[in-house]
Amino acid sequence: MIQNKLRFVEMDCEEQSLQDKKKNLRRYMKEKRSQNDNRDMKERLLIDNFETALLLKTTGAGAGRNFFVYLSFSSEAPTDELIASLKSSGNAVYCPRIEGKEMAAVLHGEDFALSPFGIREPVGDTYEGEIDVIIMPLLAVDERGNRLGYGGGYYDRFLQRYQDATRVAYCYDFQIVKEVPTEPWDEKVDLIVTDKRIIQVDR
Repeated sequence: MIQNKLRFVEMDCEEQSLQDKKKNLRRYMKEKRSQNDNRDMKERLLIDNFETALLLKTTGAGAGRNFFVYLSFSSEAPTDELIASLKSSGNAVYCPRIEGKEMAAVLHGEDFALSPFGIREPVGDTYEGEIDVIIMPLLAVDERGNRLGYGGGYYDRFLQRYQDATRVAYCYDFQIVKEVPTEPWDEKVDLIVTDKRIIQVDR
């Protein structure tokens, strides 16, 4: 009985330590991202690198594909120009909308509403069809494809429904770190695209 209690306390301490690591990394990256400069130039480089990544067989993406792209908020890597480029190339673009504890895909159009967090969300019907590429925001990512989000678990749950979609971490190069603390339910990415490089990950 005592051994079981000790084992539980030990596991609880390990879990708390992991949560502290995530919390500290989130705080550090939010601060670092807020001090980011040369954003216009980096946005162009990000788009250029993403367009290069489209030529890689691992993305399985090209004209006429279905993309799921986050609508950038605050200091995140911007996506408005990327979305415009994808649409002009004949692709369909869907964006996230939070519905309860889940994240839904909605066709990108001209009408938007603000979420309780102040993030733009598309207005329209929920899309339930195939998605080829999922482009995600993040606070940090490592070269093994472990992504640190904001802690709500929305993308992890969403990714579980689209196992065959190519998962892209879209971020500034300084957001790549040596190691992201992970938990069993954390979903990996397949491709990391930054303003400086493209990294393919063996998920």
